[in-house]
Amino acid sequence: RYANEAYQISVRKVGEGTSLTGHLGLAYGLGNSVDIGITVPVMFDVAGGLAKYGSGDITTTLKFGFPGKFPSNYYFGFDFSMLHPYGYKGRTALNVRPYSREGREIASRVMLDINREAIGFRANIGYIFSAVSRDPGLMYGGAVEVGRGQVFTMTGEYWSEPSAIGGQTKRAILGARMNLWRLKLEAGVEKGLSPDLPDVTAMAGIRLQPKLGGGRKHQHSSIVRVPKNIETTVRVAVINLVGFEHQRAGELVAQEIKTKLSRYAHIRLVDVGKDTKYLDPDAALRLAQEANVDVVITGRILRHEMARGSKPNLPLVVGVPQTRAHMAADIRVIDRREGSNVLSFSLQGVGQQSRGLRMFPTSGDDRTSYLSALDKQRVWTEAIVHMLTDLYEGMHDEFDWFPG
Repeated sequence: RYANEAYQISVRKVGEGTSLTGHLGLAYGLGNSVDIGITVPVMFDVAGGLAKYGSGDITTTLKFGFPGKFPSNYYFGFDFSMLHPYGYKGRTALNVRPYSREGREIASRVMLDINREAIGFRANIGYIFSAVSRDPGLMYGGAVEVGRGQVFTMTGEYWSEPSAIGGQTKRAILGARMNLWRLKLEAGVEKGLSPDLPDVTAMAGIRLQPKLGGGRKHQHSSIVRVPKNIETTVRVAVINLVGFEHQRAGELVAQEIKTKLSRYAHIRLVDVGKDTKYLDPDAALRLAQEANVDVVITGRILRHEMARGSKPNLPLVVGVPQTRAHMAADIRVIDRREGSNVLSFSLQGVGQQSRGLRMFPTSGDDRTSYLSALDKQRVWTEAIVHMLTDLYEGMHDEFDWFPG
């Protein structure tokens, strides 16, 4: 992500000028619940033919999220961040503002998002534990996002944190975002509500969200393809996945796996009840012994939501609205034979259905309301099948009893 802020300055005996701050950020998700990120500010002040430039303090962040612990329209998480006093300070012809806080800062936040069809709410509360240039204290804020999933999104935000001159630094932000597939263009205006901030600051930015990962995670060293053995009978228990039970998400995924396995004559499916459980390897082995089965498949649903959106389009001229179903899950396959082999997966899947070309669209259009129950079921089935592709590939590579 790259964002830029600019505001007017006036330097005594020098004249009018401008202060620019660019924020370069990079974040990477490790699985579905852990993100690591780094942010580097780039600063530039110019007035009366004089300039100062350099980079500010580097911030590293470790964020933990809990998708699937709540219904799909809720998100809860917390993060730990540390500010490091590193960077290139550049020339010092102007002394408009400090480029560094000259010491480390450690802070933590708790985050809660509530997302509805076209509107989302965010609440953050945290605490700065250690700081050099300002006193430790509480930081908090909230935001409203209107137009979720559409081409244009509007946001309103309010944030407060301890100030370097005492008291709280308070700001209000009104912003807009244009969503173009995985590219997002951002612009906004920040209003300073405390004496240590400029009255008005203009902001612009660009955010790129490529898909860099996914696929399966293994709890063993390497994959060795094994010859297939379809002569020996294998007893398999598939347990309904945990998460989003009110939408039968785990039951539907388990049923899709059973349908796949039932195609092979040497695989016997064993019914162990309709309870939803996410078993660790030891618990799965105990169940396998009690139910006299060879293989246990268990898991949890992390994401289950149907969203509106559009294919790449020319904003306000042409668009292709579509319904998209998103699913994510963690699945374990435990084979108690041959040393209790455990295979773990982090899976994602998408199903979609377009509704034709639209000329001069003003939004992404919520096409979910136009789908019949059969159409929605078809979209969900596509998402589940897409998500389970990596599961089948991994089982084919690892187990001699699964032909693929």
